[in-house]
Amino acid sequence: MNKKTYIFMLSDSDRKRHEHLKDKGKIIEFVVQYEMLYKDKWIPVIRYDTTHGFVHKDLINPDGGKEKIFMGEANLNEVMNIADKGINENWEKYKNRYLRWIKT
Repeated sequence: MNKKTYIFMLSDSDRKRHEHLKDKGKIIEFVVQYEMLYKDKWIPVIRYDTTHGFVHKDLINPDGGKEKIFMGEANLNEVMNIADKGINENWEKYKNRYLRWIKT
């Protein structure tokens, strides 16, 4: 099995953490997470992963609560790519949502 971990900087205060575990060319586990730097700490804002035995997306609230969204049964390679692309295209939206929640 082959585990890879990457950190991609999206801005000076925003990053994407990407981890996956492959076996024979197939993804068997993954985490793709958008994190923002807030008060000198990296805070997870949204995470796609295979924890708990199924593919899901966690929308993480400032109070630590999570809204879990089931992603369905699918090819993990495809879902991981969808997650990766989703964060690349929407991280600013996720950041603004999180910052609005902090203010309320």
